[in-house]
Amino acid sequence: MPCNQIVVVKDPTTHLEVELTPEKVYVIKNHRGKTVKIGLFVSPKTGKYFRALMPKDYPEACLESSK
Repeated sequence: MPCNQIVVVKDPTTHLEVELTPEKVYVIKNHRGKTVKIGLFVSPKTGKYFRALMPKDYPEACLESSK
């Protein structure tokens, strides 16, 4: 069940800040245990996929953990 929370991210192809909802959100942990949330987005102008860092207060119910 995807979340519809809007996040402000910078589009790397157009270099503009846009408000988008992520297609998927992943939690990645490094070997020290630090967690980072990464979102997969689609550029509204070019249609290309890109990844961006999600805010730390993004809801946990919307996440897919990677193993």
